[in-house]
Amino acid sequence: MGVSRANAPESTANDSRRTLKTNSRKRNLAWAKTGVIGSILAILIITALEFPPPVGFETRPQNDVSSIWLVFFLVILVTEIAAIPLIYKRANLGVAFGIAAAALNILQVIADQAHLMQPEVAPLGYSILEWLAVIASLALIYFAWRVRGLAQETAA
Repeated sequence: MGVSRANAPESTANDSRRTLKTNSRKRNLAWAKTGVIGSILAILIITALEFPPPVGFETRPQNDVSSIWLVFFLVILVTEIAAIPLIYKRANLGVAFGIAAAALNILQVIADQAHLMQPEVAPLGYSILEWLAVIASLALIYFAWRVRGLAQETAA
């Protein structure tokens, strides 16, 4: 009988605090993963709106765009879509894919605004869509970073 009665309630209180902390971390991790998925879906919807008519708002001719930028766009698209299942199955890999996709998305917007993709100036509506994609990409980076931190805390 090495446990005294005086320590028993304190031990029970510490156990319940530890359990609440663990449950809170798991809940926060679930919310952060949901934030990653929401950010990726927002980026994909905005990207669809950036296509030429009848789908999107792009009015500039597409024959001036280099095939290098098409490959770059496809890499971003594949990276974003791959991050969705990976964030749940292998969180660290999903975080890496999410942050890479967001950084590439931001780089694409900067390249388009600097006229590296097309020589013509982007219309105002299209530019607003691009900057919305940047905001969603920053949210993706935040939520992915949060998943990374919470996954490490939960594992420890």
